[in-house]
Amino acid sequence: MNEYLILKQTSEKVLMIGVYYKKNAPGGMASVVQYYEQYFENLKYISSWKLTHKLGRLYFAIFAYFKLLFFLIFDQKIKIVHIHTAADSSFWRKSIFLSLSKHFNKKVLLHIHASRFKDFYNESNKKNVIVSNLLKADKVIVLSSSWKDWFLSINIPTEKLLILNNITNFPINLKRSQDQKLHLLFLGEIGQRKGVFDLLKTVAENKDAFLNKLLLKIGGNRNEDQLLSFIKNNNLEKIVSFEGWVSGTRKTELLNWADIFVLPSYNEGLPISILEAMSYECAIISTNIGGIPEIVRHGENGFLITPGDCAKMASYISLFIENRDLCYKMGKESKHNVKPFLPDSVLLSLKNIYDELLIEK
Repeated sequence: MNEYLILKQTSEKVLMIGVYYKKNAPGGMASVVQYYEQYFENLKYISSWKLTHKLGRLYFAIFAYFKLLFFLIFDQKIKIVHIHTAADSSFWRKSIFLSLSKHFNKKVLLHIHASRFKDFYNESNKKNVIVSNLLKADKVIVLSSSWKDWFLSINIPTEKLLILNNITNFPINLKRSQDQKLHLLFLGEIGQRKGVFDLLKTVAENKDAFLNKLLLKIGGNRNEDQLLSFIKNNNLEKIVSFEGWVSGTRKTELLNWADIFVLPSYNEGLPISILEAMSYECAIISTNIGGIPEIVRHGENGFLITPGDCAKMASYISLFIENRDLCYKMGKESKHNVKPFLPDSVLLSLKNIYDELLIEK
């Protein structure tokens, strides 16, 4: 049983809204809420979206609206509405919840998780409406200093912006495998945005050099057939294995198994998957985008590349193969650097945010 870090005297005054997170639902936002739930005493939560068919998503949104209305009318203990949002339709949907909450004079935290919020904003012909909705919130939570700088650039005042670290849980350490091969792990959505096919291309182009020296395990969802076809067509079965969507005990086993965590994404906020891997003493190979450079320090606990630079990715993998001591050294640095993202640190910061808003009430 975890020790509660947000006690009932605070949690009963907070209502959270976000994605469906039960049963190890996929996605970074769901992972954040899964961790929150473990340390909140009596978490009040409304799921406004679930990965399902179109009619099911519409049901979740409509039901969430009326459930929020019910809470706002009948639960007088609620003083703060903490809204988790991504970009695109998620942001527009959450804007309705934001406006309804403000109508009932609640303090609102708008917690931005979107990896592509910049693209969403830059591609929109409703930039003024996006900014107007952001300004309605009492505070806007962002995941890193670089994201705060970007929101400042679109005229969100600094007094509205708060940086709250993403959260990962304390590691459950198991005995690592002793097969003498370098273990690479990728966890995330199977698709171009996360760069998994760049990783596979890198392995395929260096297959002869990597054979019998490394193993790559991939865990994720979506586009599974495309992934499996690539592995088969490039004869990578002796190097690469696909684990499917992993969670719970199997995810813990893979994180303990891994030496290197690879996430060659094209856009990110601040990935939970990297934080999880760092807590398990993994060295990291990732890209220099979003908040990643704030947690992966090039040459200290891993290496950063430009998205799509497969040659550089291959060179760093080869370096780790030839220098296992460097891998272990960087893994130890990862474990040290991840401490501000563990529950005791993150939830203390979140409680302080709640307390300040409650004083303002």
